[in-house]
Amino acid sequence: MTDETKKLRHAPQKGVSDSEQHPFQAEAPAKPVGRTLKVRKIGNSLGIVLPKDVLAKLRVGEGDELSVSETPDGVALQSANHDSADLMKLAEEIMAKRRRVLKALAQ
Repeated sequence: MTDETKKLRHAPQKGVSDSEQHPFQAEAPAKPVGRTLKVRKIGNSLGIVLPKDVLAKLRVGEGDELSVSETPDGVALQSANHDSADLMKLAEEIMAKRRRVLKALAQ
């Protein structure tokens, strides 16, 4: 890299400005908080190995399913198994609490 290239690379970026005194300067996106996992070849596929503490936080183990959701910041992992179990628990609580109302609606 030449000295001139270095100067250009570190020069303030020109862009949109609200005035001549306050030019907009592009900033690199912040590095995600958390840990970095390496994508590895697993059989004929690619995958990541989740550390034990991450598995514990997700409350999943071998054979469980994960739900992958797109978020504004990237993607999120959630336990697919526990979501339905939590939903069933909530439904049972509501049915027990509102038994008379549900019985009246059923008639």
